[in-house]
Amino acid sequence: MIELKSREDIEKLRKANKIVAEILHVIKEETKAGMTGVDLDEIARREAEKRNVKPAFLGLYGFPAALCVSINEEIVHGVPKKNRVIKEGDIVSIDFGVVYDGWYGDAAISYVVGDRISDRKKRLLEGVEKALMAGIEQCYPGKNVKDIAAAIEGTLEAYRLAPICDYGGHGIGRKPHEEPHVSNCVANAEDVVLKAGMVLAIEPMATLGRRKNFYRKLKDGWTVVSKEKALAAHFEHSVAITEEGPEILSKLD
Repeated sequence: MIELKSREDIEKLRKANKIVAEILHVIKEETKAGMTGVDLDEIARREAEKRNVKPAFLGLYGFPAALCVSINEEIVHGVPKKNRVIKEGDIVSIDFGVVYDGWYGDAAISYVVGDRISDRKKRLLEGVEKALMAGIEQCYPGKNVKDIAAAIEGTLEAYRLAPICDYGGHGIGRKPHEEPHVSNCVANAEDVVLKAGMVLAIEPMATLGRRKNFYRKLKDGWTVVSKEKALAAHFEHSVAITEEGPEILSKLD
């Protein structure tokens, strides 16, 4: 069942997601070559404690960290590691969430560490972020989850990127993952009409590889990596659907 949120509910979700946006900004600003995913996890825990919120992912379904850190060919759900040092020019994708007053916030960003960024990496980051915004632009009452998927997939393919269709977004609210599933590809998208009061976490992810869904999981049981060792990126916003259109909740003012 899809739960429609009231204005008061959305206000709580807005506060939760603003905290997520603030912490993601801090993590990005503090990321330096020579650090590890564990260092970034410590920053996330520190900033959550400062704001008196709980990291949403810590212990969720057994996940062992406060945030997901995916580096280069790692696509999503990366477990922070002590033995993988972040280098200049690496792509780092951070997925993070918090629980605020019983409501969940969730967002993700990808960025290059330092100033060394190739045209291919620029295309990857720009394409996935543009796909996110294209999906958000479909978030009007009366549109369909399939419209979101079509906008995301079409944008990724226009940037010559390989979409990851088996993972995607979801509803969000009092639980971190609610109905509906929000696919990044039309073929497996749910036929769900959008209504005012729905809140969706939309999260396209893609690689610079040649094949859709060409991935595997590492032995940690979580980290999803490209079988082609192709660079990957992941962006996510939590979005409220209102009568006036989409409102991005997980952004800085």
